Order: sequence, then structure tokens, then C-alpha cells
Amino acid sequence: MPQPGTRLDTTRGGAPESPSESGDRLLLERARLCLRLIAAGVAAVFVGWIATHPGEQPLISLVQGANFLAVLTALRFMRNATDPMRSHIVGFAAYAFTIVATGAVGILADDATTPLLIMVGMSVVSGTMLGWSPWWQLASVVIIIATAIWTVASVVTSPPHFWLQNVGSVAPTLIATVFMAHMLRRQREAIERAERDRLVREEGLREANRRLEKEIHEHQRTEGRLRFAMRELDHRVKNTLATVQAVADQTLNSSTDMGEFADAFTGRLQAMARIHGALAQRRWEGLTLTDLVELVVGPYRHHAESVLIACDGTFVGSELVRVLGMALHELATNAAKYGALSTAGGHVSITSRVDDGSAPCLHIAWDEHGGPAVCAPTRRGFGMHLIEEALVYEADGRVTLRFPGQGLHCEIEIPVPPPS
Repeated sequence: MPQPGTRLDTTRGGAPESPSESGDRLLLERARLCLRLIAAGVAAVFVGWIATHPGEQPLISLVQGANFLAVLTALRFMRNATDPMRSHIVGFAAYAFTIVATGAVGILADDATTPLLIMVGMSVVSGTMLGWSPWWQLASVVIIIATAIWTVASVVTSPPHFWLQNVGSVAPTLIATVFMAHMLRRQREAIERAERDRLVREEGLREANRRLEKEIHEHQRTEGRLRFAMRELDHRVKNTLATVQAVADQTLNSSTDMGEFADAFTGRLQAMARIHGALAQRRWEGLTLTDLVELVVGPYRHHAESVLIACDGTFVGSELVRVLGMALHELATNAAKYGALSTAGGHVSITSRVDDGSAPCLHIAWDEHGGPAVCAPTRRGFGMHLIEEALVYEADGRVTLRFPGQGLHCEIEIPVPPPS
């Protein structure tokens, strides 16, 4: 069963009630219960009087009937708890009408004792059961005392101050109900404060739990990313070591002496290191073609005009960067040893374009000018095989080498993968 303060208020679309709203609803339910008891009592006396005194004192029946209708009307108007002040006023009006009606019935029945006892009982019940504001209870006590004086004075005419003895004997009990209402009011306010504090603490705990769950989720995601990074690092390290081993073996096989091997292997290893460092700085996402060409070919520049780069901003993925970078390194090394970059007056031009269409393709052109006259080599070493075969096997590309007299010309075509 829902506890007060967490119960759902259907009049507000199912929103949870605050402690004060729950207290107002509880007070309304108590008031309606009291009025039902009053209505039942009035009805019982009303029916009993008619049954035992047929035809006598019709005014008593009229007063009791009016009292019964007043209580029923108050119950009808006290169904909605959204306006507690109106419920207080309506309920108090029916309560006060019952007190006056009780006094009137006593006068008509020439009985002052019974109405006085009924009034005292109603005051005690209202002070203990309702627990409403002590000001409302004080108003009810004033009405009871005034009605009791009126009733006793009307029934007992001598001695002149007999009503004072009767009312004075019950006055302390009536005043005590005011203090009872005050204490119950304070207790209710303390309960509401405690309930509000509990709700605040619960909300704080829920918020802390949400933050903790979020932190745990973030921690799990971080752990997942770290595990993935470690696996990726392990994979890349193994691939790099395998590549270094293959480069070392092929360089050794194609070298005529250890000096040639040392120069070629060191150059290729340094190129791989530069490419690896650039990719690591960009979290292995890749490089633009211009950055890649500048990274690999730039170190062979004698002066600003010896290496001319006119490439677009095509983005090259990390796997293609490694293969294409090594091919460009072999072209640059060959040009520095035997081609245009071997003389101060020679220069290399690297251009690129992307052909759009059903199968987009990246075209890279390498042209050497101003260097020694060249001819097709009679012996193809590891560097030439890397230029001609690596891009074909690993990137499904096509490489064309031509050796006109003015310098080497290389055409590279690589399919452009669709955007992910």
C-alpha cells in the first residue's frame, strides 16, 4: 500500500503528491469521516424520535432533518482535495450548524444536559480526530460555549446563573481540545518536514546512484577502448616487425655489399619511422596526400624548387599510407641517387587528381626533369619491385614506369574506397 507522500494523485495526471498535499488529503478524509458519523448520529436520533414520539414536537424533526441535509450537502462539496481552504470552510460550517441544531433540539425538548454532553463529545472528537488548525478548533469552542449558554439559559430559567455552573464545569475540557489541536498540528508539521527530508534524501541517493551508474558505464567504455587499443597496438607492432623483417631480407638480397645494404636499409627504416610517427600523431586515422608526399619526399629537397608538390587534399587511410609512402620513398631515393634529385639543377614534380565516376580513382603522377639522362634499368632491385608490385597487391592499384631521356615518369592509379 503506498505510503503518505508517495501516493499518486489521479487529479494531477498521476504525479506524486508532496507531503503537504498528502496531509491535506488525509485531513479531508478525516473530516468527511467525522461528517459521516455526525450524519449517521443525526439520522439515528431523527428516526428514533419519530418512532417514539409520533406527532409530537414536529419542530425537532424539522431541525434534525435540516441538520442531516446540511451535513450531506457538505459531504457533497468536500470531494475535491485540490482546494483545502474551501473544504475547511464547508466542513466547519456543517460542524457549526450541527452544534447549533443540537442546542435548538435541546431547547425544543426542554433538555439542557444531553445537548451539552453531545457538544463536549463533538469538541473532543474534532480536536483529536481532525487535527486541523487550533484556530478552527478555538472557533468551534466559542460556538459550543455560546450555544451551550443559549441552551442552558433557555431551558433552566432559575436560578439566574445556573447556566454558568453547567458551562463552567465543561469549559476546561473544551479549552483543552484547543491545545490538543495545537499539538496535533505541530505533530503533523513535524511529520511533513520529516517526509520532505526523506524525499530529499531519497532523491539525493537516486541522483548519486545515477551518477555512479554513469561513471561505471564510462569506466567500462574506457576499459573497452583500452583493450581495443592494446589489441590494435599488438597487431600493428607485429605487422611493423614483420615489415621490417621483410624489408631487411629483401634489402640484403638485392644489395651487392654491406655498405649498400646499410644505406638502403637505414633509409627505408627511417621512412617507415616517419610514416609511423605521423600516423600515431593522428591516432592512425590517416594523412592527406599532400602531407604524405611532403613527409616522404620533402627531406630530399635541395632547395624550394627541387621538389614541386601539387596534390589535392585527398585523405589516405592508414593502411594505404604505409604502402604508398614506401613506394614514394623508393622513387625519392632513386631520384636522389640516379635521377633528377642527384643534381642541383634537377627537380621532381608530383601531381594528383581524382577521377569521379562509377569507380573513382586517385591518379598520382611523378615527373623528373633536369637530371641526368636515364634509361630503363637492366637489373631491378628490391626498390623497383616495391614500387611496381606493393601497390598492386595491397591496394589493387596500377603502376606504370617510363624512362624517357629527360627523366623518370611514374603513373600510379589507386581505387578510391567509398566513404564509410
